[in-house]
Amino acid sequence: MNNEAKNTKETGYTNNEKLYKIKKDSSNEINIVKVSKNNLFENISSNFIYNLKKLIQLEGTQKKLAKKIGVSEDLLSKYKAGDAFPSIETLAYICNVYNIKIDKFINLRLSATELEIIEKGLNSNSNIFSGSYFCYFFATNIGKEDSIHEGILEFHEERVSFKIILGDSVMKNFSGSINNSEKIITFNMESVEDGISYLSMTKPNINKGKYVGGLAMLFLPSDANSKPCCQKLLISSIRIKRNTYYENLKQLLTLNSCKVELRNVKLSSFEDEKAYNFIESLL
Repeated sequence: MNNEAKNTKETGYTNNEKLYKIKKDSSNEINIVKVSKNNLFENISSNFIYNLKKLIQLEGTQKKLAKKIGVSEDLLSKYKAGDAFPSIETLAYICNVYNIKIDKFINLRLSATELEIIEKGLNSNSNIFSGSYFCYFFATNIGKEDSIHEGILEFHEERVSFKIILGDSVMKNFSGSINNSEKIITFNMESVEDGISYLSMTKPNINKGKYVGGLAMLFLPSDANSKPCCQKLLISSIRIKRNTYYENLKQLLTLNSCKVELRNVKLSSFEDEKAYNFIESLL
């Protein structure tokens, strides 16, 4: 009996030791997992803050980014400082807006090449312009100064072409590149036969969707490409009957100033909005 009791006692000790070891191992595993989770979150948080700051730089201001991703400036400041972390919905939305894979956005720091691609995407015209537009501007020929020319502006991804037409014939044909700044878009075009043409316009409001139309400044050599010339150009998503709407076109294209001597002529947002409203009324 004594041996049996002794064996039972020893077995109890052994079982307790095994149980203790299991609990200890389990506790160690939990601690290891906790440490791994903390390290993972710190790494993700660090990458997120880095990438977030880069997006703020691309957008120009913290206010613009906050508006774009649908959060308050105060919350964005907390994200940037590491005092808060976005929800999965916000993370998914940010990645969708900037066309970034979510695992890359939180696990890696965006490279210079990736940031350049994102920046090009922000400046892309694919979400603003759609296909072709009709253009209207005054003829500069002596004796035809009140007549209005018609042209076609065509977009091909990051390239643009500008044709001046007469009936079914193309009088002049220019092509070139599109350059963006924060508030202005310029078209630098040239032709072997007809020289250089240059367009400058206020960057359209993308909140309105596809570009309907408005005013631009056209720089086109006149008098057999012998004289520099600058004038207004009306851009329209629909063809406008020049005879029917001549007075409207004339009013929109005329350079008006109360000054006796013109030092410069600037397109106002009011004029551009007026042109937009006119084209909208024809749709």
